[in-house]
Amino acid sequence: MGATMSPTDFTRLAQYAGSGCEKYDRRGEIFGREDVIPLWVADMDFPAPDFVTEALSARLADGAFGYAKPDAEHFRAIADWLCDQHGWHVCPNHILPVPGVVPAIAMAIRAFTSPGARVIIQPPVYFPFFQVVRDQGRTLQENPLVETDGRYEMDFDALAEQARDAEMLLLCNPHNPGGRAWSIEELEQVAAICARHEVMVISDEIHMDLTYPEVAHTPFAHAAGHAGVRWMTVSAPGKTFNTAGIGGGFAVIVDSTQRDTFGRERRGMHLGEGSVFGLVAMKAAYTEGGDWPAELMTHIAHNRDRVVAAVADLPIEPMWPESTYLLWLDCRGMGLSDAERDPGDIALQRFFIDEAGLGLSQGIIFGEAGRGFMRINLATPTRVIDRAMQQLRAAFGKQGGRAPS
Repeated sequence: MGATMSPTDFTRLAQYAGSGCEKYDRRGEIFGREDVIPLWVADMDFPAPDFVTEALSARLADGAFGYAKPDAEHFRAIADWLCDQHGWHVCPNHILPVPGVVPAIAMAIRAFTSPGARVIIQPPVYFPFFQVVRDQGRTLQENPLVETDGRYEMDFDALAEQARDAEMLLLCNPHNPGGRAWSIEELEQVAAICARHEVMVISDEIHMDLTYPEVAHTPFAHAAGHAGVRWMTVSAPGKTFNTAGIGGGFAVIVDSTQRDTFGRERRGMHLGEGSVFGLVAMKAAYTEGGDWPAELMTHIAHNRDRVVAAVADLPIEPMWPESTYLLWLDCRGMGLSDAERDPGDIALQRFFIDEAGLGLSQGIIFGEAGRGFMRINLATPTRVIDRAMQQLRAAFGKQGGRAPS
């Protein structure tokens, strides 16, 4: 596989107001102000790497945009990427195209569970997990993560009890918003519990490439192999290469019967097998982008350290991340609620918006366990992070009784 260092300029702000991107152009709707620094939506402000944009430009120059179908090289590129980046050997025939991770999860719920079935999620967790379960007419079963020494761990005792009455577990691996890269030991416990109770595991691994330099991602497949658990993995290049707006993803299903079942559900949705540009971008990313994740995460680590240093004397505790370009901030020490209870109460979200001028993701949307937290997106030029931290510190300086010591 090609592995060429990208000349991407991580000082360039490629997204901006009026560009049609959600992060900037929905600020007024989401935050009530157009001037907040937007650090919420989980996409990057950097341009996509040159090897992706050059492949797209070449296809655009062809001028032919008929119905698209992935070819053998497309599936081979995905399989090679999984092998080279994660030591995961996948047969290309076990890979299916999907329009995206959340649509694939919706299809899996419909294909592998019965109406009204219990589906386990582990909050605080990627918020579409809640709605995608409900939208398919299934029942949410929450297995909250446990905060131990500033990091999240799974409650395996509760999971074993809840699995008795469930049909599926949605696993966020790596974890959004907490940044955990689950270990093989943790994943093996999940696999054993779910195998024992015949619970199928759907592993969302869209952040698989975004681990910090000292950390490695463990595919759930590595734990599932000998456990006898039913499973499938869904992922996409959108987070890694900032191509989320183009769409396109893939599912890995080793079991042929399960693959046929999912394939029927996918075909029944009549969504096709991907867009021209989605397929081109994915192949280019997975063929030429071998060095890109490490290069990107080196920059993200720098931004992480800038935030951690900036809040060191504030009542905000960052949860040290092992993966993703997202940072989970424990703001419970600020003593602010997640919703205004009376006219004199400054809600947590309002403090960040009105006092600091920052548009972050409110922790409560990730479930009740996210109450008192905020999520900040680090995938932006360092000067943006520095300005955001200057505004945050200035906001604390203005708040009587909340100023840093």
